[in-house]
Amino acid sequence: MSSSTLGLLALQSSTIIPHDRCPNGGGRTLIAVFGAGAVGLGLASCLLAAGKPVRFATRTDAGARALNACGVERSGLFGSAHAPPSAFAAAPGASSLVGHVIDWILVCTKTPAAEEAASTLAGVWDQIGGERRVVICQNGWGSVAPFAARLPEGHLYSARVITGFQRRSPTAVQITAHAEPIRIGSLFGADLTPVSALCEAITTGGVPCEVSAEIESELWSKMLYNCSLNPLGALIGVAYGELGERNETRSILEATIREIFAVLDASGYQTRWHDASEYLGVFWRELLPPTAAHESSMLQDLRAGRRTEVDSLNGAVVALANEHGVDTPVNRALLSLIRARETAARGASQPGS
Repeated sequence: MSSSTLGLLALQSSTIIPHDRCPNGGGRTLIAVFGAGAVGLGLASCLLAAGKPVRFATRTDAGARALNACGVERSGLFGSAHAPPSAFAAAPGASSLVGHVIDWILVCTKTPAAEEAASTLAGVWDQIGGERRVVICQNGWGSVAPFAARLPEGHLYSARVITGFQRRSPTAVQITAHAEPIRIGSLFGADLTPVSALCEAITTGGVPCEVSAEIESELWSKMLYNCSLNPLGALIGVAYGELGERNETRSILEATIREIFAVLDASGYQTRWHDASEYLGVFWRELLPPTAAHESSMLQDLRAGRRTEVDSLNGAVVALANEHGVDTPVNRALLSLIRARETAARGASQPGS
């Protein structure tokens, strides 16, 4: 772990957000957090710790009520932080953003909800003031497409997040892993100048965050990480680290990664690594160890009977492979197995099952 990260751990060991902050921003422009799941709570806690005015647009009335009653709690890596209800506002749906002046909208919903999130935001877009820059903080490849189809591309940014956020309750999040800084950039050449202030706020609030001029490469780097670890860990029911301790799972991880590099070579996408062997050296040495204790969101989704993000992960790899005539049997198998587990998990969660 770097000296800068250790410094943040010390500085953020116990952060209390001031209680007298106006929840509607006191006339200032707001940062909207669209979705109050693990990532939404985690990023909001950083922004609040940095003194930024935040407004949650939650999925449900119950989610908004919980936040307005209890505030936001963060624990785990980078220390603890608490934002009382008086520090922010929370209300359900995109309609709750109407009439506000908002410079940033952080979309933190799950990838399967990307279409709905894009549609509802588009429906109120002209009724929101401010710069309305949208940061899509979702796993996988292709989740930006629904937003690009409905919103101006110059307003769209993407975030690559290799930080493990786990929601412990509707208002509490724990950071269980951190491999590299969050990186934010644009796939459409949008102006990166204003991103610096957003990244600085997130960093000040507890989690390292940087501007990236190579966000496409960064997103595919995240794909390598998530496509190999998430489905396999979810199927077996273990944290990331255990996958590296067994020869059988190590070989599946490496085969998954080598297939993705073959797809990248065929499709013209690039990462910062030249080939699978170079990436695997970094993966085993630098990326996996600091995240060894983390359980993937895919495993959490299966346990809760929710739809996973596998279609935007291994599903996106398989789709791109099919376009370019590349065989990806391991990614196909992981995709099929997770889909089967989703069906079984949903069936088990039905009344009378």
